Amino acid sequence: MPAEKEIDPSESLESFIADMVRDARKQRGWRQQDLAAKVFSSTTRISEIENGDPPDLKLGRQLDQVLELGGRLANLLVIRDRVAFRDYTQGFLRDQARARSIYEFSLVVPGLLQTPAYARAIMRLEDPDGVTDIDGSVQRRSERQVIFDGPQPPWMWLVLDEWALTKVMGSRKVMREQIEWLLEATQRPFINVQVLRTDRAVIRGSVSLLTLASGEQTAYTEGFGTGRYMVEAAEVDVFRKIYDRLHADALGVDESQEFMRDALGMHDD
Repeated sequence: MPAEKEIDPSESLESFIADMVRDARKQRGWRQQDLAAKVFSSTTRISEIENGDPPDLKLGRQLDQVLELGGRLANLLVIRDRVAFRDYTQGFLRDQARARSIYEFSLVVPGLLQTPAYARAIMRLEDPDGVTDIDGSVQRRSERQVIFDGPQPPWMWLVLDEWALTKVMGSRKVMREQIEWLLEATQRPFINVQVLRTDRAVIRGSVSLLTLASGEQTAYTEGFGTGRYMVEAAEVDVFRKIYDRLHADALGVDESQEFMRDALGMHDD
């Protein structure tokens, strides 16, 4: 169970929520395990909330009622989700970095599996006016990949559109390096890639499904220049079903590795 840490409620909305829950609990003379029992949760989850990891809306409403917060906690959680919708990548990237599992469909190689050269090629294409600090963005994207080097890396299962392997992004050399890296990455037991052939239906964008340490499931979808991060169970369930259909139509893991090896030959100079 995480140790109780100092919280500055003015630091962020998450910290304000943590302080609110902790203060209301202590005013009633309850231990964390007492509060956990009253909302049918775990002591660990209550500790996480009080250390700055907010509850989902369902648990938030239960805490609201038990702690007699008058609906303030639920309102703050709704505001937080709306802010995350406007700055749609912030909440997703934060949760992706601590997810237990990541299931993803993508039309291009996703950031967690991109080589620096491939990432740079995509960023240049998306920024024709050159207003982005591409070197800095590439570095930050590469730094996110350290989640696979820790003692408990996330389980990742990627369904990758065939186009991502056959279309030239940057140069043929860039593509060869990227495919070789994908093949190397799939030697790790927690990274799996399946290829969806072009004769199968796809959606217009990417889908990422996260399972967090708390067991909460979230979904993120992104198209060109826009995206949305979802935490409500009903919305997440819709994208789970979409992912399942794409996954069912993809080549098997062994067939996909063979396809990737064949794709290397398409990018010979």
